[in-house]
Order: sequence, then C-alpha cells, then structure tokens
Amino acid sequence: MGILSTEGATTLTVPHPSQAPALLGGTFTTPWFVVDDERTKDFEKASYHDEYPHAYEGEDGYGDGLVEGFHLLSLLDVLCNHSVWSEGPWIAWNYGLDNVRFVSVIRTTDPFRVHGHVREVIDRGDQGHLVVTDLRAEVRGRERPGFVATQRALWSTV
Repeated sequence: MGILSTEGATTLTVPHPSQAPALLGGTFTTPWFVVDDERTKDFEKASYHDEYPHAYEGEDGYGDGLVEGFHLLSLLDVLCNHSVWSEGPWIAWNYGLDNVRFVSVIRTTDPFRVHGHVREVIDRGDQGHLVVTDLRAEVRGRERPGFVATQRALWSTV
C-alpha cells in the first residue's frame, strides 16, 4: 500500500536549508497513506512485538489490523519528507518528538495523513536550524485524530 493518494497534499519548501526561518508559521499536509499488513508484520517482528505477552488482537485486544503506535511514529520521516523540505544540499536529522499522544486506533485499513504546522525555527549556528513542527494525523472519516505529536528536526548542510 503506502501512499494512497496525493489529493489534498500540500508542500512547504525553501530553496536552501539556511532559509529554514522562512518556514515559520507555514503548514503542510502529507499524502494519504495506508499501512499494509505485510509491513505491519515486519515491524512487529523487528521490534519483537510478535513476542509481546499481551494480545493486540482478538477479544482481549484492540481487534484485527492494529498499527502499533511506534510504527506510526516511525512513518513520520517518510511522510513529512514528502511535504516539508529544502531544495539545496541538506539533511534533516531526527532530533526527537515531544508531547506524543495516541488519540484513536489506526488500523491497516485506515487511510490517514499528517497535517503539520511549523511552530518554531531555532538557529543553531554552524549546526543549522532546529525546525519544530506540530503534527496531527487525520484518519479519513473520523473527527478524532489518530495521534498528535511535536517533531524536532535539525536541518543541516552537513
């Protein structure tokens, strides 16, 4: 599955990472995305969730097709890199997440996309700029988001 549709997707770009402050206050929307069952199984195996002592599925769990929260967070790199970037030579180092909340379950059948708002751009001198973005995962057909988080990325020319 992966990217389902670019309908409604918007980008936020600058010509060079040194111009990252121009992103402040900007918004973007990622393409619609669906996590496929096979990659969910691969993630569960790689993160040892296939040996988890409590059921995710069945009567005692969340039901079939649950996409684990850390799996969803791991997708932020690929989703956001489609929507907020620089044209110049650069790399966005993952600097961490703040205030993560999993608001509603996302399943492998649920199309979702991420809305982002650049809240802050911090000058780090020779290191580049720390871009702080508030994110909200919209699940198609739902009012409540799948998750909300604040992402930090260090934009550097390395």
